[in-house]
Amino acid sequence: MTVQSSYKDEWLDRAFRLAYFLHGDREVSKKIAMGAMNKLETASNAQFKRLYYTPTGRSESSKATRNRVSLSDVQLLQRLVFVESEEYEREMVTSGRAAEADLLRFFIKHLVRISLKRNSFYVTLAVSRILHGYATADAMELYNIVIQDPERVHDDYYYRSRKGVLMKELKARFGDLLQVVRVNRGEERFDRNMQAEKLFETAHESLRSFTPWNSSCSLPDSFDPLTDVIKPLHFDKNDPDEEHRTEVNRIHATLHPDCFERLTRALDLSSPIETMEIPKFMIADNRTNFDNNWNDPPSLDHDELQHIKAVLTAQAESRKAVTAGFLRIVVDGVPYAGLDAADVGRLELNTDAELVEIYAEDGTLLATHVLSFGELNAGEQSRTIVLEGGQEIKFNLVTASDEYGEVATVDLSISYKETSWQKRCASVWQGVVRAFTIPVVRPALTAGLILLALTAGWLIYRNLENRKDEIVAPRPESEDTSPGLSEPENKQFVANVTKPSDLDKQARQPELANTRTPRKVADHDLPKKRNQLKLPEGSVANSVLRDEVNEDGVLRLPIREPVDRYERRESREVRSPKRLIGISLAEVSQIYLEVSGDQVLGDQVVKQLAVEFTGSGNLSVTDDKEQADAALKLYVRHESDVDDPNEKTVAVIARLVNAKGFVIYPDRRGASAWKYVGTIRKLPKRLATDLIRARR
Repeated sequence: MTVQSSYKDEWLDRAFRLAYFLHGDREVSKKIAMGAMNKLETASNAQFKRLYYTPTGRSESSKATRNRVSLSDVQLLQRLVFVESEEYEREMVTSGRAAEADLLRFFIKHLVRISLKRNSFYVTLAVSRILHGYATADAMELYNIVIQDPERVHDDYYYRSRKGVLMKELKARFGDLLQVVRVNRGEERFDRNMQAEKLFETAHESLRSFTPWNSSCSLPDSFDPLTDVIKPLHFDKNDPDEEHRTEVNRIHATLHPDCFERLTRALDLSSPIETMEIPKFMIADNRTNFDNNWNDPPSLDHDELQHIKAVLTAQAESRKAVTAGFLRIVVDGVPYAGLDAADVGRLELNTDAELVEIYAEDGTLLATHVLSFGELNAGEQSRTIVLEGGQEIKFNLVTASDEYGEVATVDLSISYKETSWQKRCASVWQGVVRAFTIPVVRPALTAGLILLALTAGWLIYRNLENRKDEIVAPRPESEDTSPGLSEPENKQFVANVTKPSDLDKQARQPELANTRTPRKVADHDLPKKRNQLKLPEGSVANSVLRDEVNEDGVLRLPIREPVDRYERRESREVRSPKRLIGISLAEVSQIYLEVSGDQVLGDQVVKQLAVEFTGSGNLSVTDDKEQADAALKLYVRHESDVDDPNEKTVAVIARLVNAKGFVIYPDRRGASAWKYVGTIRKLPKRLATDLIRARR
């Protein structure tokens, strides 16, 4: 990226002043500003080009919305300062030099950082429910003003669950420095500093400094939240790509303390000063450090600016000259993986990830990708960054969503491409030379080259033989692939064999693995008890395997996802502790039963399940979603009637989902849910028995 000198000077100075506000150390602040600018120059080439994905929105609405934040380059630089500062913050805490005011600035910065990478909803939630003690209902009213669209205001359970996400990331960042307490109705909050009046000014200055650069307040001094439309916050255009400007206005209205006070005053809520809850930091010396003049940071002088720009120019020249053979992938400052430049690297990232960096073998920073989960909620992304030397680095991101439709994990693939043929040949040669220097690999490569040469010779020989055969004995113009069938019948037969229905795939998956031609399972092959279900002809049970029906005549079938979808979402269906996000099946003790479909039949199923779980002594049922370890989601459907209402046949699709939205039951590979078919009297018992057995 080429930036005019005057702009680069201004941006570097702003980055330096923000870093100085955080650290109060001139040398550290220069390093942060230089590192952030270097990352900006390797990211902004493609960071804000139009993204080719379909906008999301309510199906009944003609207006689609991105619900994302796309910051300008200077605002991205501000965000990169937040990221670059992290290493120095941790070192300051470890060395014992961090005072109470320092930790408060770090805390607010991190709260803004983790909410800003999502959208204005998370920013509003962070300010109102974590930094301040407003109730959930108050936060909903605040966001109702900010979003200016009642259809996009979430329910209270969503607010509580998303607050839990932010709390978890803050606890992971600050660890033992923060203490969590439980208040009304078991809500988790950080222990308050009861003598924090002296820190209010620090908190307000932090919010002002962390408000997006080059944004302004859009709220009037006074307004009626019920009748007035605040146009800078209201998106009423057809092109969802333009909403990011509105999102920045919304974030400013929530973050900037003066604007936030206008919001609370319009709703007649308690003032932010009265509700601010500054956390109590667990440090030995709770002194307040005001010696660094943090509220009036200095500027870079001319020599410092010239030195930083000279270093940035040298790094750009290094990128131009580099011929990558081996790449290092770093995520949020932590080495993540190594990658041969000729290969495609694949990583799995969680929602706490933010910055992916690609380094050459000599340590040159080649590319930076800043994750924006507000954008990733819209679907798959593909971005290509072109380096100064013409090299291309492509990032492809495929997401897996949780139960709320938000990103739970990201599958990231990275590829590197030399555009000049000279560098391409040099890169390939480097890879070959490096491989032959490995003693273990050298014999295998030699054998592989010999085998490749023999294979090529054999293929050439076979091709010549085949051509001779074609001349001597040409094939007839048409052949029956299935004896005894006419041509139209044969085509239909082939189509039925090669493209079985999804129902056949589910019902006969093990059978298809052992034979090329699927056979129809005869009725007499099924157990007699299956006939007790009295299912209509052609239903699922007419083509199932024997071991799917138990002694009570209850049928169970796996609901399978397509192979390509499963490969992308394998992390959602937890298979090992290493990939686990949220609690595992074995850790579940309380479950919440959630029913959709036929509510009358669903209530009967739920009542019987509650009895079965309670009687087992292993699981209990709760009506409180927040107290539950997981939710058992049930879709209930009527199948057939008999005279006895307890013998009605129903179908139930069941899956157990933990609080992070990951399916933890079924625990069978490739199955996203179990489908049960049986009488309403016996089906709940089998479902409960299967789940309890799986927990063991």
